[in-house]
Amino acid sequence: MNIKKRGIINQDKLSGEFFLNSIMQEAYAHELLSESEIENIQLQCLKFLAFKSEKYNGGESSSIRIEEAENIMKSNLYTIGLFLKSLSDSEDAIKELKTTPIPEIYQKGRELINVKEHSAKHMYYRVKSNKIINPNYAYNATIDEQGISSFFKLYNPDYAAHEISASIDYQLCNPVMDLVGIEFIQKYLENLYLENEFCRCFEPINIHHLLSGYDEGYKDLLINIFEQVLTSAVGCMLTHHSVFKLDISQREIEQLHNELSDDDDQSISLRINKAAEMLLQELKIKSDSLKKYIEMSIPKIALNIVQAVRTNTLGQTFVSAINPDLKPRIQFLSGIKMEDKNYRKLINELLICRYSSDKLSLIKEKVKSFEDIEDILFDARLNEKEVVSVLNMLGDVEIAALLKRHPVKSEIHAADLTEAEYALRVYLKSYYDQLTADRQGQISIIENQLIDE
Repeated sequence: MNIKKRGIINQDKLSGEFFLNSIMQEAYAHELLSESEIENIQLQCLKFLAFKSEKYNGGESSSIRIEEAENIMKSNLYTIGLFLKSLSDSEDAIKELKTTPIPEIYQKGRELINVKEHSAKHMYYRVKSNKIINPNYAYNATIDEQGISSFFKLYNPDYAAHEISASIDYQLCNPVMDLVGIEFIQKYLENLYLENEFCRCFEPINIHHLLSGYDEGYKDLLINIFEQVLTSAVGCMLTHHSVFKLDISQREIEQLHNELSDDDDQSISLRINKAAEMLLQELKIKSDSLKKYIEMSIPKIALNIVQAVRTNTLGQTFVSAINPDLKPRIQFLSGIKMEDKNYRKLINELLICRYSSDKLSLIKEKVKSFEDIEDILFDARLNEKEVVSVLNMLGDVEIAALLKRHPVKSEIHAADLTEAEYALRVYLKSYYDQLTADRQGQISIIENQLIDE
């Protein structure tokens, strides 16, 4: 009977994150585990939870909070599932559940965590070694001390093996799905290492110019560098352009659009796949792991290109590289700030002013520098109407300077801003949105050319 049932469990239905629960459900559904066997496993898990909770309390038998007990149970189930997942197939995992006590399975899983943690630390060292030179904040923060490094300092495999105690803002081209704890970190690092390896085929300055063409403020954006570089590299192959410069002109993008627009979706995808194969040869990529990762990434890029062709937005998928250092610049001088004593006196006067018109008159009379205007927008507790009145006093250069310092399109989370900083960005966006398109364009040009002192 067991031989007939062997292999009937659909592996796609087994959760990577909740492996133990999912395999028990599938085993019960296919009569590989009886109801009494399920109840026995659950009872063993509860008894083991009591044992772990006592250890968590330092050997005392006093109760712990429900939230803590639930978290320890999740950690236990994750660790047990981690070992079962490592076995050759699901039938072996079910046999292990039937014949081996839960504490013993847990201990095997706990030992496996140690192995994976050691492996992940080694991979983290390799990621730091092959890290590319780029100013993107999320990329650097994730790899540096405040990011993944904190995982190894804070990870608690005994009582929170399923948690990811790290700040990981940098998104991969192929996100790690259905994994948590040490498995997530290990897979994330493996993918990041491969993305770095690919990007290291290109000079950092060429990647910088490419991403500057995407958005000059890209250093503050949550973008994936590898995806942008791979997309551009494929575009270079499609346009028969030198791949290493990562630069496609607007004329070449328009020509490519005209070529692709006559093809159906499948034909476009075939051309992209062929270009990707040629790219691997051009870059002399030998690593099977990297080849596989690039092949896994191409369908996503192909879909973006097909959609761009159909919506006539190919210029947003393929971007022309720019060197921001060669652009004309405007030197912005903000003027001499008020003395601290006089500034504090002005703020106090503004705070007790009852009428907006009186506040505006005070600002016009006493404020002579941009720096003081900026500080007042933070300190004087002005409402939106009053802020707009102050902004109306400013010229395009001053508005551009404010937008450069407090970008309304920034992907910095509101939680990372003070209340005053968040309010100013909201008011600035509202003010900017109501301007004419011509003035918006002029301010945008000035902002891109502005050199703040």
